Amino acid sequence: MDQFNKPTFSVENLLAERILEHSSDLISLHQLDGTFVYASSASLQLLKYEPEELIGRTLFELLHPFDREYIGTQGVLKEFHKNVACRIRRREGDYIWLETTIQPINQTAENEEELILCISRDITTRKLAEQELKENIEKYQQLVEHSHDTIGIITKEEGAFTFINETGKKLFGATSTYEIIGKTIYDFIIPKDHSKIRERIESPHNHTNLIRSMETTIIRNDQEKKYINMKLIPTVYKGRKTMQVIIHDITEQKLTEEKLQQTEKLSVVGHLAAGIAHEIRNPLTAIKGFTQLIGEENNNQYVDVMLSELNRIEKIVSDLLILAKPEIKHFERSNLNKLIDDIVSLLNTQAIMKNIEIATIFSEENMTVDCEPDKLKQVLINIIKNAIEASFKDGKILIETKWINGNKVLIKITDNGIGIPNDRLPKLGEPFYSTKEKGTGLGLMICKRIVKNHNGTIKITSKVNKGTVVKIILPKSQHSN
Repeated sequence: MDQFNKPTFSVENLLAERILEHSSDLISLHQLDGTFVYASSASLQLLKYEPEELIGRTLFELLHPFDREYIGTQGVLKEFHKNVACRIRRREGDYIWLETTIQPINQTAENEEELILCISRDITTRKLAEQELKENIEKYQQLVEHSHDTIGIITKEEGAFTFINETGKKLFGATSTYEIIGKTIYDFIIPKDHSKIRERIESPHNHTNLIRSMETTIIRNDQEKKYINMKLIPTVYKGRKTMQVIIHDITEQKLTEEKLQQTEKLSVVGHLAAGIAHEIRNPLTAIKGFTQLIGEENNNQYVDVMLSELNRIEKIVSDLLILAKPEIKHFERSNLNKLIDDIVSLLNTQAIMKNIEIATIFSEENMTVDCEPDKLKQVLINIIKNAIEASFKDGKILIETKWINGNKVLIKITDNGIGIPNDRLPKLGEPFYSTKEKGTGLGLMICKRIVKNHNGTIKITSKVNKGTVVKIILPKSQHSN
């Protein structure tokens, strides 16, 4: 039996020596204070030290200062630990990362000192890759959080938000991103585009169609509409197939485009007015004159209808001529309240015929502003006449004025008439668009132009069968403008 065991023992020793000699891991023995008592040949490859050079030196000499504090104070060497990561200084002065398994060895003889076995593997490449990955994740998170575009993650099945950045919170009008998490994209997108978005999300093969951007409209939490450009990109989030949503707010761009289109329309109308208004007016005067003569000679019921329509054509031509005229501004100091009182006196007769009351509330007795009185009268007459025509019998029209911050004046005209549908409000003021049966849209367009030339703004809000509110804001002084 002894003869059989002897060669086995020598083979095991030989095998252990070969493992220690050729292992790429550094195998070392240390005293409790960290002093090297043995180091395998891997020390030359890893640390550029011969094994003999390490004997007598302490592990703490080579440890990075931050790791030295952790390993020394926590008593790491006194207990078994697996995969302890630390940085070790090499001969050249640079550091590498080692992952070490620490195993205290209790000696059997009473006079033998307790030793610590360390098996260390170079994990520098892995650590650098982890650090790079961490930095890339942090960079991506910073980019996402500080992006000017809304970036979110929605589930593929329901379209529910599982993540959204701070820009998204502002776009959707939320107090916190938690108000959006859990809601679906369909809660914000206008209903008519729901099917189009579902088709893109649910299409399993149309990857190109998904990434291609689409324009749509969202309704914020405060019911304000925003025009957006949206991309849907398939991705995986927390192990689940999802869609990354990238939304670019194009509201300002759309409004600018609409203003450009409006300017082009005005330009076309201006050229049209300059080209044909005078040519129409001359024969129109002749036709009207002869029609009046026919009416005087023959009591014909159709003559009144003809004259009424001729007067309407004459009014349209006059409006076109106003648009064609170059703008020459002559501002003067005027009492706004007196100007409104004069207009109310002028239109009261028309209002009384429908039993409509026109009331005024002025915050101050004298409210003087820089304006062109005749032009401002034209604006107010047009708006108040529209209010009278839109009001029900026994209705009421209220005209209010008040200062805003001491340097602007608000003129508010409220009626309780038939109102205007929401979808028609954006088109008000466009040439030849009117909510009235025989309207041309030129009247309100002229009003907007006059208010703009006064460096002011005009805003119309309305509810069907509830009434309309027109707010005009003008600067007190034109010198600062």
